Amino acid sequence: MKDLLRISITGIAVAMLMGAGVLWHEPEKPQPTSEEISWNEFCKARGYDNTTTDEEVINEFLDTWRGSVEEERAFNNLPALEE
Repeated sequence: MKDLLRISITGIAVAMLMGAGVLWHEPEKPQPTSEEISWNEFCKARGYDNTTTDEEVINEFLDTWRGSVEEERAFNNLPALEE
């Protein structure tokens, strides 16, 4: 009888732990937008700080990076985003 009770209690405890594991998950990290990814890759490729507000850098980004082969290549070389 003691063995049966011990097995039942152990089974219930394991089931509760499994249930808690299913319900408890880490909050999802917001995924960056394609614009944010593009800006970060531009800054990395050109050696700029990605927090810059310099108008010349922004104009360079818009004039020479957006839609360029270099931007496309940067996107193709990125690792897949986790889902």
